[in-house]
Amino acid sequence: MNTSIMIFFSASITLIAITILHPIAVNFKLVDSPNIRKPHSGSIPLIGGIAMFTGVSFSLLMFLDYFDYIYYFLYTSIIIVIVGIVDDSKNISPFIRLLFQMIVGLIIVTIAGVNIDSLGNLFGKGQLILGPWTTIISVIAVIAAMNAVNMADGIHGLAGGNSLITFLSILILSINSQSESLILVILFCSVLPIFLIFNLCIGISSKRRIFMGDTGSMLIGLAIAWVLIDLSQGESKSFNPVTALWLFAVPLFEMTTSILRRIISGISPFKPDLYHSHHLLMKSGLSERKTLVLILLASSFTGILGIIGEVCKIDEKLMLMLFIILFLIYFLGSRKILSNINFDSII
Repeated sequence: MNTSIMIFFSASITLIAITILHPIAVNFKLVDSPNIRKPHSGSIPLIGGIAMFTGVSFSLLMFLDYFDYIYYFLYTSIIIVIVGIVDDSKNISPFIRLLFQMIVGLIIVTIAGVNIDSLGNLFGKGQLILGPWTTIISVIAVIAAMNAVNMADGIHGLAGGNSLITFLSILILSINSQSESLILVILFCSVLPIFLIFNLCIGISSKRRIFMGDTGSMLIGLAIAWVLIDLSQGESKSFNPVTALWLFAVPLFEMTTSILRRIISGISPFKPDLYHSHHLLMKSGLSERKTLVLILLASSFTGILGIIGEVCKIDEKLMLMLFIILFLIYFLGSRKILSNINFDSII
């Protein structure tokens, strides 16, 4: 398999899909219209996720002669894409969305066999084996990843940029892996830049802007969960489980902070609001572009720390403690900024 040709093919298919789907999405009203939480201009086609799925799936079918468990990624991603398209067009209940995420998680864990058997040597006494807790912890991890990417999808380039940083960090640590999951990492590193060009309108008119929609955020979250779990387990793992947390740290911090904030406030954790980190930073006076750069720098910083910790074989217990400390700083900092800002409304 020629990796360069596969990269070019997946990127090209994604580009072609965006070009074809743009007018179709407008005609069928698969668009995101502006509101108080989405102050963009005009109705933006929600086709980024569909286009990236097309690029990835076509490439897998074209270039892989032998399929093992990676087939189940295609099956589950089809389910996620269908649910995402319905959600983007009809805005389905979060409980229905959660139900399908759970079904997908169960397929991945119980049928494909991509599960978290061990949390690593977190306490210096050997591998912490989950045993009977493997299935439930693994399914929760898959659901968490899909929702973490979704919650980070708040300003142009944020979800796509964070995800690209995660995939690039994984690629650095798993470049010599023999796992089929490495193919997924390479493919998403190929299609995400194409999406970002159209999402950030880099060198193109803003009239051609697209969003990934729930389709894209759930698809990317599914892929991140798959590769982080698969490449951090077993004797031939590419990195430790605690390193996986660092490679995906900022979206995890944001999701956990949002859920805790809503629970503390006595509202549903599924209820969207205007208190995400990107909202707070912009309310503090930063422009959208500076906010994007700052958060992506934070994401790059945590990714680099994870890579350093893995390469330098820093004690897993220490890496976990540092991760928790960094999360507490993120959470308390968010609360501090929030207490100093007055919002006119919340949805």
